[in-house]
Amino acid sequence: MAKARKKPTTNNRSVSLPSFLRTAEVRANSYNEDDNTIDVIWSTGAKVRRYSWAERRYYDEVLVMEPSAIRMGRLNAGAPLLDSHNQWSLRSVLGSIVPGTAKVSGGKGTATIKLSRSPDDAATVDKIKDGIIRNISVGYIIHRIEKIDAPEGGVPEWRVLDWEPTEVSAVPVPADAGAQVRAGEPNSSENSAEQRLYPCEVIETRSEPQAAESKEAAMADDNTNETTSAVTEPRAAPVDQAPVEAQAPAAMTAEEARRVAQEAVRAERDRAAGIRALAAKFRAVDFGAEHIEQGTTLEAFRTALMDRLEAEQERNEPNTISHIPGPVQMTDSMAERRNAAIQNAVLNRADPSVALTEDGRDFRGLTLIELARESLEIRGIRTRGMTRLDIAQHALQPQFRSGGLIATSDFATILSNVANITLRAAYDAAPQTFRPLVRVTSVSDFKPVTRAQLGEAPSLEKVNEHGEFKRGAIKDGGETYRVETFGKIVGITRQVIINDDLEALTRLPRAFGQQAAQLESDIVWAEIMSNPTMGDGVKLFHADHKNLASAGAGITVGSVSDARLAIAHQTGLDGKTVLNLAPSYIIVPGALVTHVEQFLSQIYAAKPADAVPNSLKQLTPISDPRLDLGIGRYEIAGSPKAWYMAASPAQIDLIELAYLEGNQGVYTETRQGFDVDGVELKVRMDVGAKVIDHRGLFKNAGQ
Repeated sequence: MAKARKKPTTNNRSVSLPSFLRTAEVRANSYNEDDNTIDVIWSTGAKVRRYSWAERRYYDEVLVMEPSAIRMGRLNAGAPLLDSHNQWSLRSVLGSIVPGTAKVSGGKGTATIKLSRSPDDAATVDKIKDGIIRNISVGYIIHRIEKIDAPEGGVPEWRVLDWEPTEVSAVPVPADAGAQVRAGEPNSSENSAEQRLYPCEVIETRSEPQAAESKEAAMADDNTNETTSAVTEPRAAPVDQAPVEAQAPAAMTAEEARRVAQEAVRAERDRAAGIRALAAKFRAVDFGAEHIEQGTTLEAFRTALMDRLEAEQERNEPNTISHIPGPVQMTDSMAERRNAAIQNAVLNRADPSVALTEDGRDFRGLTLIELARESLEIRGIRTRGMTRLDIAQHALQPQFRSGGLIATSDFATILSNVANITLRAAYDAAPQTFRPLVRVTSVSDFKPVTRAQLGEAPSLEKVNEHGEFKRGAIKDGGETYRVETFGKIVGITRQVIINDDLEALTRLPRAFGQQAAQLESDIVWAEIMSNPTMGDGVKLFHADHKNLASAGAGITVGSVSDARLAIAHQTGLDGKTVLNLAPSYIIVPGALVTHVEQFLSQIYAAKPADAVPNSLKQLTPISDPRLDLGIGRYEIAGSPKAWYMAASPAQIDLIELAYLEGNQGVYTETRQGFDVDGVELKVRMDVGAKVIDHRGLFKNAGQ
């Protein structure tokens, strides 16, 4: 017999597929208050790992993001924005796509959505506008796909050449970093029982064996062609999986094909329901979800579950947190307790001042790779025979939750929490000398914020008997600023676990926390040191504002008295009303700290003229090295001589420090690594600052 060789073959066939869903995102900062609209990215066409129940293997689905491949009619006709893909009630409609705004450009599909103003939808719509609900899932129908086979052991690619978006939904489940999570099944089990199917053309490209001049090979080719040309219909599949296919004869009628598909739906539901019931009975929800995903039969799962229970019973000791049984017996509260214990042990290793809890002692002294092994064993994954690299990789991989959803692994969550705690502690501990001078507030978005500088009420005038009351007006000014976003991303990789690198796990986040605090200090002190132009067109410290010493002088009784008098003589915006402000703080560079402390603590003066009154001794000194050295971030020079005085923010507005609403201070997010093998930690600050009123501040250039 001649030696067989491979040749690519292409075959076309027709199948019926259900509609699919993909998670996308709301565009940040895109809410338009006037039009009540928001922009969304409804697809990027990224690869999504699916599972084919018919072929019992994974494949990568790729949406072709070209205008010629996408039927945009439904979107541009005003497709709805739904609540979690609920297509069965008008009450689930949260808005609709503005006709004509859906488009594809640069490999992304975008659209503008007009949100509902109905009081019934207000709570959900407000969460979308505020950025609390960030995830948009698109529903689509596939009309034509090309299935490209891969070499043995590889993952085939299914390219969607013709598809049709039908609706978009706001969903609670975030996008998985590996793009493996679908948005979830439709909410209505009653309506999903009769799943609607759509015709789809399949182009299959695969490598087939061919034997030259061989009768057996020819017969094999005939059998292959007969099989691949058959019409197939999908069984019901969860929306986060590929369709389940059931073979049917080529001559099958449409009604017969629908009946076969419905029988497959029922069989699949019975299998999944049976596994879920058994898994719930033995507290093995995660274990059951894994076998539902793998396509295990009900009988095979029953056997696997019994084997698991017996193995866990022999291996584990009761009532010991370090030996809690795996997913077969672990409850949510037990998992949380175990995770908290491991987290405490890691923090104690990094910083012995962190006290060990009773549970944390069970994990004391273990390396990161040992903790990763423990985490896998508790989940029921055997680690015997695994290399250190395998353990680290599996410990950081997403894990299945109930309902077939995928979540970040417990161990990855533990590492993220350790990094977050370390970062936040460093941020809170970093010195910030500006705090007594600022008023902290929040803003709802990134648009420019105007703070009104409200003037005083008009003076009261005498009203004679039977006289008329005159109308008065309140003058006001205004200062404008906005918050901006600052941030970085750091990865917790499998290398960190293998190398047992606690420095990378704790020291780097600690440095990020300190940098976040430094950023806030730079922003606030820059407002004072840069002498910015105010809303009235005059510099902050200027003779016209009567808050700048006419000549530089050191800190003496005379110069401090002059500064106090200048602040006390500040008037309202009408130029008449005396505000009678009193300074509370004296602000000096590091070079003058000792001198100002001596000045304020003076007991006996060499001569009466140099005696410091008790009222001046009540001033609180504030010093920051930026006043000497400058602020490199903004190229602002410092001065070792200049000093300032300030009233209390309780008397008059000085500086406003604003954060984005719900994100005060440093904010962290974690996700399963997309660019790295591990977990990514994003450190972000949405912050801005502005001097609101010049009248509570005074500057002396010094000498």
